[in-house]
Amino acid sequence: MEKIENLILGAGPAGIAAAIRLGKSAKIIDKNNFIGGQSASLEIGEAVFDIGGHSFHTPHPFVKDLVYDSLEMFEQVRKAYCYSYDTLIPYPFQKSFRQINNPAIVEECAKGLENVDASRNSDNFKEFISNRFGEGIAKHFMNPYNEKLWARDLTKLDAKWVGERVAAPEGIKEKFDLEGGQRKPLQADTVVAYPAKGGFGEIYKALAKRVHAIELGVNVSKIDAKNKIVYAQDGKTYQYDNLISTIPVNELVKITDHISTEVISSVNQLEYMSLKCILVAINHPVDTEIQRIYSGDDDNPAHKTAINHNSSDWLRSRNHHGIMGEVSYSEFKFMKRKDLEQWFLDCLLKMNIIKSFDEVMETKVIDVKYAYPVPTHNRVEIMDKTRAHLNESSIYSLGRFGEWAYINSDEALARGMIIGEQLAGK
Repeated sequence: MEKIENLILGAGPAGIAAAIRLGKSAKIIDKNNFIGGQSASLEIGEAVFDIGGHSFHTPHPFVKDLVYDSLEMFEQVRKAYCYSYDTLIPYPFQKSFRQINNPAIVEECAKGLENVDASRNSDNFKEFISNRFGEGIAKHFMNPYNEKLWARDLTKLDAKWVGERVAAPEGIKEKFDLEGGQRKPLQADTVVAYPAKGGFGEIYKALAKRVHAIELGVNVSKIDAKNKIVYAQDGKTYQYDNLISTIPVNELVKITDHISTEVISSVNQLEYMSLKCILVAINHPVDTEIQRIYSGDDDNPAHKTAINHNSSDWLRSRNHHGIMGEVSYSEFKFMKRKDLEQWFLDCLLKMNIIKSFDEVMETKVIDVKYAYPVPTHNRVEIMDKTRAHLNESSIYSLGRFGEWAYINSDEALARGMIIGEQLAGK
């Protein structure tokens, strides 16, 4: 049996950051044979893909310093668009709707915006959209886009997280905060970063070099919380003083002994959204500078299209380029067509991202079961009680699905560094 002071489950952003702060007292084990978790990258030919659309931006200077000290990063202004009513307009829709080539829709959006009362309390996300943007913008983009993204009725979501994610309408100036410590919505002029060479996963490969010990290909089957022992499927055992888990908290409680039935029951109420990532490798560089396209239209399966090779000059120089579509799904969402890959290709052709199907070298679909934790009304209460219960056994649940929080990888890094410092007594 291997004895470790601080054992970490998961070699994703949160786990790596915690291990860096804990130094030689920490070891990471991960079921995968690669670093980075859902922030890893892969290649088809010379086409580079991330699992989901990624870019690096953070309100935490200490996170930026860690990343920039670990590898060379490439910076540029983010170029994102919304595709609506057969028109590409700058992101976000609520600031650019007047560019829609349909006067009746523009008028409806403008009229609705004139009558909003942003001070009104919103009991759920759908109410927030109407209160903040008016019925026109809600009808023509915000509701269909978010229903498509979250794959469920928007009244099931609370509105406490919107200040970090949802940009204000026209007439209200905002700026992404690089030092405030709390995320703000991305803007049309936000500067984002990406590894100067390779995919987004290069960040975590570089950070992993700072970790004292990592063991990959270890699938945990059982956790004895009383005796502080982790059992792996291959027969290995690990004894720990502190356990930092970055696996989904609902999966954690399933394999952990001595968890109360009340906690297990409440954790099972947590909801998540899954993704099918459609990867399209084409045989030439893309002829657009666009990095992201957001769509609420029901004739496009993807709520987000990521043109990853516009993330850096190194990626632009590759002979083959990759285009990815994010298609969310859940038990509550009906898919209009079953031929998902061809459906997405049809949309790329319609949006003029590709000119012919002959350009396509290969397509592939990757299924991501845990993609977005859904901010339901009971989420915070459930997680507060669950984490308090786990902490009593020196188990610390961390990261996007460890905390069931809608956070990006930079925030996961920040929280990993913070818990590492706390456990180190710094």
